Amino acid sequence: MADMTQLTGDYAAAWLPWIMIPMIFYILPFPVFAIVFLWIEREGRDEGEMGADRTGQAAGMLTQTQADPMGADPMGGTSTS
Repeated sequence: MADMTQLTGDYAAAWLPWIMIPMIFYILPFPVFAIVFLWIEREGRDEGEMGADRTGQAAGMLTQTQADPMGADPMGGTSTS
C-alpha cells in the first residue's frame, strides 16, 4: 500500500471529482442566485425612479401620504384635525 502522507498527482486527481462536484452543484449556486437577485432588485429600483421622473415627481422625494402615513406631522408641530 502506498504511503498516504506522500500526496502524488495520481492521488489528487482521484479525489478531484469528490471536491469539484459538491462545489459546483452545492456551493456555487448561492452566489449565482445572490448576484441574480441583486441585479433584479437594481433593475426594479431603476425603473421605479424613472417612473417617478415621468410623473413630474423628483426621484427620491416622498409624497405627503408616504412621509407621514399615520397622519403625524414629521416636523414636530401640532396637527389640527
